[in-house]
Amino acid sequence: MKPYFLKSLAILLICPVFLFSGCSKENDGDPPEIPPKESFIIDFSDFESNNFKTAAINNNDYSNYQRAAASVFVWNLVISVHLAIPVATFVNSFNFTPEYLPDEEAWLWAYDVDVANGTYTANLYGKIFDTYVQWDMYISKTGLGAFEDFHWYSGTSNLDNTGGEWTLLQNPENPDPFVGIVWNRNISEGTHDITYTNIVPEGPENGGYISHGFTNDEKYNAFYDIYMKGVDNLVEINLHRTTQEGRIKDPAFFGDDNFYCWDSEFFNTECDID
Repeated sequence: MKPYFLKSLAILLICPVFLFSGCSKENDGDPPEIPPKESFIIDFSDFESNNFKTAAINNNDYSNYQRAAASVFVWNLVISVHLAIPVATFVNSFNFTPEYLPDEEAWLWAYDVDVANGTYTANLYGKIFDTYVQWDMYISKTGLGAFEDFHWYSGTSNLDNTGGEWTLLQNPENPDPFVGIVWNRNISEGTHDITYTNIVPEGPENGGYISHGFTNDEKYNAFYDIYMKGVDNLVEINLHRTTQEGRIKDPAFFGDDNFYCWDSEFFNTECDID
């Protein structure tokens, strides 16, 4: 029996006795809203490879922007490669209609996803409580490298979908904690932030993180903060998503606490005095 169902049974037995505020709600006919894609995926489009095209052709110095791109590359690799299956199963959940399971008092999104030459069966459970929704994703695979009902990630989200968290495990062969995600968004302001933290037990980078968000600042309306635990170094990157102007502070690389800037063509430029 899955841990998810054992948990559900325990809650059902306890809630009628103690009537505490965390008890699940009865189905009111509407499934919970799946958290937005930006709750799970960091947008790295500001550092796409084609951004280097103009600078490379003109042989200008774009090392500041290049350093910023290199700084986000490691986390981009983690998400696009090491988390390809969790990301694909989450993104595809929006394409399906859930079924209500009365015995578990939960909604189930069930579907298949093709990833990296394999087909995976995803079962995403959403259970509504008084102030939040509990999410649990179980993934199975048949054929080569088969596994069944691996509880790959879980999380919670506010009922109004303004914030929440996720915990992802590494993989079925190594089911240790891998990445913790915390996210927030202001729907009316159009802003959000998301933080990926390395939670590998006793790993050298445990506690390292990347934090990304969109803001309403006029000068720089996007940021990436990257903390490398192993060398105790915080990289701060700010940029404007329309003009593409930006700056980076990387004490370990540059040897000081100054910002280094680039212009709208990604070329190095002097930074304005704040």
